[in-house]
Amino acid sequence: MHKLMKIIVAFLISFLAIIQPTKSSYALDFDEILKDIQNLPVEKISFKKYEKLRAVQIFVLPKTPDELEAQMKIWKEVGINTLILRVFHNEGDRYHFFLNSDIKKGVYFKTYKAPIIVDALAYFIPLAKKYGFKVFAWMTTRYADFKNGTLEKVIAYSPEKKTYYTAKGLNILSDEVQKYIISLYLDLSAYPIDGILLQDDLFLRFNEGFDHKSILRFKEETNLDVTPEMLFNTNGNGNGIKYNEHFWKWRKWKSKEIAKFVSNLSKEVKKINPSINIAVNLTYESITHPKGALAWLAHDINEFKNVSDYFSLMAYHRQIMDELKISLEDTLDYLDNMVEKSIEYFPEEPERVLFKIQIKDWKTNQAIDEKEIKRLIHSTKNLKKMSIAIVPYPPEIPYETVKDFFID
Repeated sequence: MHKLMKIIVAFLISFLAIIQPTKSSYALDFDEILKDIQNLPVEKISFKKYEKLRAVQIFVLPKTPDELEAQMKIWKEVGINTLILRVFHNEGDRYHFFLNSDIKKGVYFKTYKAPIIVDALAYFIPLAKKYGFKVFAWMTTRYADFKNGTLEKVIAYSPEKKTYYTAKGLNILSDEVQKYIISLYLDLSAYPIDGILLQDDLFLRFNEGFDHKSILRFKEETNLDVTPEMLFNTNGNGNGIKYNEHFWKWRKWKSKEIAKFVSNLSKEVKKINPSINIAVNLTYESITHPKGALAWLAHDINEFKNVSDYFSLMAYHRQIMDELKISLEDTLDYLDNMVEKSIEYFPEEPERVLFKIQIKDWKTNQAIDEKEIKRLIHSTKNLKKMSIAIVPYPPEIPYETVKDFFID
């Protein structure tokens, strides 16, 4: 067995020494080679592609570079290894470094395809690398409407009013929109970043995506028509909307189309930066209530298993309490169940799920008590097997609680 191990190691060393990067059609596939080697009967050899992330998702950078560096020192001490930085700016967002700007929406990196507020990413990366952090850029998708309204908007339908209308955001199913978003991401990928987190505006709500081209494509591929009457059943008594059987085929098709786009985007950015990782923001229902996730946002984690590198699960406990109208104790049980189901989805690679822990109440805008965060972390028994992100910064992170958990 040891002899076989030496032969394999020797082969890898000599192979990597002679191979040169090439764009030719007969280039060897490293993933396939590693897969083949992984199946050999050699004990105690493991090829893990995904690193376990211990992350902070940064909404707003501090006022000064000195304050930012001081924060990085603390983050390093408590075991954080990844920083996820917001690199887009929607109207009404707070500006990084608390800047004032006439630009109402734009980005924080260099590109000719969108307004640039300031190139914060170019400053941020060297400082983060100085302390050994991975850097993920958190970027908008459908709301990247930076071309003065020339790109196609999403069309929605109101079952209650029985009318069509133009909704917020771009039509992610449009070829032109997809090309624009990819071009923007290619400029972002030119930076030496380790990953990109796709904002959850990527997905389509239950009543969105009614443009003529999408309906025609759906019919061409499925031989099925799309009309509101075929999708929705409303009784007019205020008891909500029911979905017809046809609706689920329509939503499944949309989920596949969005996954195809992400697959294409991933392939294109990895041509620029081969080591980059793609992470997709998903709702908690993607794990706990897949049918609901498919209905509400066209989320289907199975469509993304071979498309996205990481799955950023928005497991925000205060939001879950509010939406499901359950107690904190029941929510903690719910989260523990979510962890177990996540591991069932990825038994060999649970670190692909980036479990996002909420430390700020979205409604009150106040930091959540540290004791509550500690209960959350310690009540989810197998959470340590997964990747974890603390969301958001600011406020200050409950350092002692995180330190106990993050440092092995």
